[in-house]
Amino acid sequence: MQGTTFGPALFAIGDGTAQQGCMRISDGRVVAVEDGVRKADRELPPGSIVTPGLIDLHVNGTGRSWFNTEPVETLRAMAAQAPRYGVTSFLPSVMTGPWDPMLRAASIISQETRSPSSGARSLGVHLEGPFLNPDYRRVHPREFLLTPTPARIEALLETWQGGRLRVTMAPEIEEARPAAAELRHRGASLAAGHSGATYAIGNAAIEEGYRILTHAFNAMPPLHHRVSSLLTAYLLDPTVFCEVIADGIHVSAEHLALLYRLKGVNLVLTTDHMPLTDGLVEEGGVARTKDGVIAGSRLTMDQAVRNLIAATGITLPEAVECATWAPARALGVEDDVGTLSPRARADFVVWNRRHEVTHVYISGELVYKNS
Repeated sequence: MQGTTFGPALFAIGDGTAQQGCMRISDGRVVAVEDGVRKADRELPPGSIVTPGLIDLHVNGTGRSWFNTEPVETLRAMAAQAPRYGVTSFLPSVMTGPWDPMLRAASIISQETRSPSSGARSLGVHLEGPFLNPDYRRVHPREFLLTPTPARIEALLETWQGGRLRVTMAPEIEEARPAAAELRHRGASLAAGHSGATYAIGNAAIEEGYRILTHAFNAMPPLHHRVSSLLTAYLLDPTVFCEVIADGIHVSAEHLALLYRLKGVNLVLTTDHMPLTDGLVEEGGVARTKDGVIAGSRLTMDQAVRNLIAATGITLPEAVECATWAPARALGVEDDVGTLSPRARADFVVWNRRHEVTHVYISGELVYKNS
């Protein structure tokens, strides 16, 4: 059998299972993970654990550039920098702002997604806003929040030229229901977020195709023992995904453990990484506005994995599932990334016994080595 073998190592397939052996790849794709320990074409350090490349479904930018205003530059920076944290695929997020510049940024990102990348690759584009509940907007400027009219939804869909489109929307706002129906009909992924929806509206949203809850616990009513809410609906439904910013600040370690206990393989780790632009400062491990409001995290995906392990006591292969296979399924790209199954892209991360990233490969090519 032709191809190149990597190993020996413990290979975490991405679905929570793992096996010792070597992995054979050919033409940038996984052929198989083969049982047995033997000499490989590319020998890995002793004690290595190999996982699929991490996937970040919610990232606003990197360094001091963000996707809203510098989409091309930020894509290039992410492609170059993300692999050092184990990330091989990511979904750029465009936040609430002036509508036409939002559409322009989304269009550019969508077009660039079709182009080959020498580093981490974009999976499409995520619009977090402007179709949000003003009462749960957090740092999203009130003056730019909009109603999802048919004309605006059509304008948004016209920008979509490559990759996946994810739209975070508050399902209770005016015209959200027909907007959601049109977005789903056209193949977009729906996420509920920045919302004050009731339990009943939350369940209705799930029926309407909102498969993801954007940053669970944040920008929504909290759990309450007498009042069920959107969060309750997503925690109880086994078919949908909860995204979580696992930095220990946006959500405590105990609530992270609760999320994992309830959602398991449908928990999606993300960073919601916020670049330090427009007067934001890093304080206490998060990005904040000048008046102290949390604007996003400074988390990295490899640290999110370690934080989940620390909060729950699960193994690296189990934790990595929430950063690979779960986000891939949430976005509908599980046939291509997020797994080491045959025919998937050969995007993989080599970890040492301390759960540190040592090597990252994209399509079977080394793109990062921790020296």
